Amino acid sequence: MEKNFSLRELNTFGFDVTARYFQELKTLDDVKELLGNSSRFLILSGGSNILFSDEFYDGFVVYPNLKGIEILEENDETVMIRSYCGEVWKDFVDYTVSKNLYGLENLADIPGKVGAAPVQNIGAYGAEVKDTVYQVHTIDLVSGETKVFSNEECQFAYRNSIFKQFGVCSLKFEVRPLIYAVDFKLKKHGELKLDYGNIRNYLISNNITNPTLKDVAATVKAIRAEKLPEVGVVGSVGSFFQNAIVSMDKYQEIKSLYPDVPSYPVDDHFIKIPSGWLIDRAGWKGHRENHVGVWDKQALVLVHYGGGKPQEILDLMKKIQESVQTKFGVEIKPEVNIV
Repeated sequence: MEKNFSLRELNTFGFDVTARYFQELKTLDDVKELLGNSSRFLILSGGSNILFSDEFYDGFVVYPNLKGIEILEENDETVMIRSYCGEVWKDFVDYTVSKNLYGLENLADIPGKVGAAPVQNIGAYGAEVKDTVYQVHTIDLVSGETKVFSNEECQFAYRNSIFKQFGVCSLKFEVRPLIYAVDFKLKKHGELKLDYGNIRNYLISNNITNPTLKDVAATVKAIRAEKLPEVGVVGSVGSFFQNAIVSMDKYQEIKSLYPDVPSYPVDDHFIKIPSGWLIDRAGWKGHRENHVGVWDKQALVLVHYGGGKPQEILDLMKKIQESVQTKFGVEIKPEVNIV
């Protein structure tokens, strides 16, 4: 255990936040040593989807960093793979793509670690991690009870899960399930998802007419590199806001004023509108205020240029939310976990 530990390198916004207590966990035995500790736990993974609201976290930051990838079983159609929580997500995706396993290719290059992926039900380019998670292994930091959650028990929803509801990334402490491993069920054969974002257009422009699994992963990486700031160079958490889900009536209202509004059906009653488009049309793209701003290549991304404080991002977030609400009558919610 370390006291007054700097989290600057463990949050991709790059804010100089200090934790009162900090401990890295490398084995399950390390986890068990924490049991019964009455301190306020915050489970911190790759720090790529978290915004500390203050420069001092008055609690105990737990950093699970168990490593390992193993193939559990396979047949002619599928492969079951277990990854431990400390594996870097993009490296794990690269591993599955190198094995020609379908399911995670559209989630290439998302920052963070494997243990955090089910919490947020990470998603990009028409895919979500819930589509491949078979089960999630946890140990409760309060009771010491181990539990395996099936896909159904994870209660996955849009950027949500039971783990987020339990408070893995918030300040609810009655139940503290730490995810130490995730089992994924991937396919040896599958259909490529090409119709979300610019994937198909990018492939065509590069004369790739018969794309492979590796082509799709490489394309996703290239598109992300063009739109998003490089992790570790410019502070950000990638997409700061969730995409807006609106009623059909609200969508038609917006479309009557802005015929070019992009949209993706959710069901017969709701439509998803990219929040980046709403923020851009509200005039925020490329906007800067002192140490923070909105990325000039993707309005969904808020950035920290260095030397700033978390409150600056919070103030900018509120201004953007109010602006979009005023212009479109649409509420946009942060995807980042604010603690």
